[in-house]
Amino acid sequence: MDKIAALRHAPMFAALSDDSIQALAETARVAEVQRGEIVVQQDSNNDSLYVMLSGEVRVFRSEASGKEMVLSREGPGAIFGEISVIDLDVRSASVVAVEKTKMLVINGSTFRKLLEQNSAFSMSILVSLAHRVRKLTDAAHGLALRSAYRRMSAKLYEEAELQDEHWIVKKRMTHQLMADMIGCSREMVSRMMSDLLRGGYIRVEGRHWIIVKKLPADY
Repeated sequence: MDKIAALRHAPMFAALSDDSIQALAETARVAEVQRGEIVVQQDSNNDSLYVMLSGEVRVFRSEASGKEMVLSREGPGAIFGEISVIDLDVRSASVVAVEKTKMLVINGSTFRKLLEQNSAFSMSILVSLAHRVRKLTDAAHGLALRSAYRRMSAKLYEEAELQDEHWIVKKRMTHQLMADMIGCSREMVSRMMSDLLRGGYIRVEGRHWIIVKKLPADY
């Protein structure tokens, strides 16, 4: 039942009938990975689609030099791996577990068969991919035209949740992770965060970053 519920709550599978959801759930297997374990390796051949049930993963691209660019962090309900399953090419990014994570693993051939048989499902996949392209386009625009500070400010609000009139970054966020997400050095992030702390714009409580007042437009 957990598998069926997870599939029904995933927007990508909203166009599927109950019978199709049931059939998909029967073919999906549950996998559990530990913190630090690689789920998907960049440039590898892996014909599976993943639906997260619990935990958190980090999606990133890496260079031969070892430098990484974090593309996103995903939690329960997220789906990844669909691009390679559709175009049958190698994985475009790596995915690593940030904490103990449980997910559904769906065979690529099963997924493609559903696409061939259900036009409404195919359209929902196109819409999902279009949203992904828009998000990546916005990210590329930010990297090209925004300063490091503006990228950091935008990422802080993107990662934060509004609670009691304050924006709170509840996910574990280090200066290095922030640097990897916005494409700059850890030292620069540390310097900007220190200035925001001294200015009373941000407060740190345990593992949480709290935006106390609206961040300055420029640094």
